[in-house]
Amino acid sequence: MLLRLITLFLLLTTVLCKIPVTPKKTGLFDSISNIRISRQTGNLLSGGIAGTISSTITCPLEVVKTQLQSSSLSNVNTPLKVGREILKRDGVSGFWRGLPPTLVGIIPARATYFWSYEYTKKMLKPYFSDSSVFTPLIAGVSAGIFANSVTNPIWMVKTRMQLLNDAGQTQYAGYANAVSTIYKKEGLGGFYRGVTASYWGASEGAIQFVVYENLKKRELAKINSNSKSQTQIKTLPKASYLQNAALSKLVASLLTYPHEVARTRMREQAKNGVFKYTGMWKTISVIAKEEGSRGLYAGMGTHIARVVPNSAIMFCAYEVVGELIRKREVEEREAKR
Repeated sequence: MLLRLITLFLLLTTVLCKIPVTPKKTGLFDSISNIRISRQTGNLLSGGIAGTISSTITCPLEVVKTQLQSSSLSNVNTPLKVGREILKRDGVSGFWRGLPPTLVGIIPARATYFWSYEYTKKMLKPYFSDSSVFTPLIAGVSAGIFANSVTNPIWMVKTRMQLLNDAGQTQYAGYANAVSTIYKKEGLGGFYRGVTASYWGASEGAIQFVVYENLKKRELAKINSNSKSQTQIKTLPKASYLQNAALSKLVASLLTYPHEVARTRMREQAKNGVFKYTGMWKTISVIAKEEGSRGLYAGMGTHIARVVPNSAIMFCAYEVVGELIRKREVEEREAKR
């Protein structure tokens, strides 16, 4: 099923980005051929399509992970036990709680993330060499902070809905009710709970980009050194993009995971009018004191199982669309000569 969806995604991006450059006088195709897809639009489309597919497939893992990270289910410490609890309380549909806001947030999140990353890289080009680790590091942090500032309210609602049946907390009637209730009880600031943890989590994206870019550069250098062609190869096989993205995400997630738990705890509702978790470092300190390292890494296995393939699909989409658009730009320049 996953392979079919990935194949469908690649087919869709190919169709979207391979619109003929030379106009064809064939009615409908004459109009379609005038469409121009910029690199930013291509990243938005690829991110939206890939994000929708991967988020839908991995939503059950996201729900289980969020429950494992929550304070009310910290005594239920295995994915299987949490899965049984969700199935018992909510049925199969419980595994897709929080999916609508996720799908709503995917396009702005991916668009702002990759746009900010590319824009910052461009701005830093005069100051750092192409081989410098500082470019992807700074650009990754910048992209993470910018994207989280824009989309945190969406993820806040998603987390609350995934923690819907926790004892002692308000039971939301639906997404609209969740939004209105959060606003009435917590104000606009309520939608930005956990954002400081997300900012610290921007280091995860930065680490991923640094590892990913270096893996890609090394592989390209190896291919070109073994090639007899005078032309420098600038693209990798799709399998390499998937592999490099998966490995870089795994490394980044292992190094920065506790902020994920802290963010979930900070987004929990108040109990008896009191928010127990009110800042990232305070939250991490409380969890470490009360639950030890086990609490700080609660749900990590489920998280890794979800984000690694998710990221692999996303980065492959990013690279594929970038290649197609660069190819189109070359064709357009040649057509104008």
